[in-house]
Amino acid sequence: MPKPTRTAEQLKAMLIARIEALPGLRGQQTDVHRGGVVSTGGDGEGGPNWTVRVATDRGTHRADIAQLIRTLQGQFDLEA
Repeated sequence: MPKPTRTAEQLKAMLIARIEALPGLRGQQTDVHRGGVVSTGGDGEGGPNWTVRVATDRGTHRADIAQLIRTLQGQFDLEA
């Protein structure tokens, strides 16, 4: 069964809402805020067809934010 689709702006808004609910992250700028959601072109095998553009040093990435992204990638596809 195909996943429901959302626009890049909708996915970004969903991610920001979840990020800002994490302790200490309200008002903090993340790659989601800076880079936004972009298409990956999909892998044709049911994998995610979108990701978040990297805008900062990968060494500063947080596992909790990465998990939020993976969770939403599993729930929604980017609208073509």
